[in-house]
Amino acid sequence: WSPQDPLARTDVQFSDLSVDTGGLFGAGGVVTWLWNFGDGSSSPMQHPKHEYNKGGTYNVQLTVTDGGGKTASAMRTITVTPSLAGRWSGTLTDLGFNSLGISFELQHSATGGISGTLYILAAAFPVSSASFNAGTREVQIMSATIVFRGTLDANERRISGYWYDQFGVRGEDWSVSLM
Repeated sequence: WSPQDPLARTDVQFSDLSVDTGGLFGAGGVVTWLWNFGDGSSSPMQHPKHEYNKGGTYNVQLTVTDGGGKTASAMRTITVTPSLAGRWSGTLTDLGFNSLGISFELQHSATGGISGTLYILAAAFPVSSASFNAGTREVQIMSATIVFRGTLDANERRISGYWYDQFGVRGEDWSVSLM
């Protein structure tokens, strides 16, 4: 598969490396494929793409059948890292305890880079820097003059925490959910 260290919610390209010469009587090589991705999804394609919704360890199995009806299977374990990729929407509580609608449109590359845009009210701000620790699930996103610090939940569908201004003064809470 490629990339070797995939992220959740990004495409993983699987490749069939089966070899079947058809045997002594030329049975015709591989004619069907069945991929089981270990998350309840499958594909009959020879070289499918698949997107895992959540980080974790999955057993991927490929079963092939040749023209003579013989089958063979191979299983490999893939580890998928949690990701911040996607559109997240929720609220931020300001220092006057007013709730403001916020959203993030984030891209998360397999090399770990995170980029995107923050939307507050009708304004859009580029994300100037972002980091994510998959082990602790801690998130930090900087945009304009605000730093958002939070934690990705175990279901990888919600980030919540506190925000800080450009001087490090802690604001109130914020929370976004994956759309």
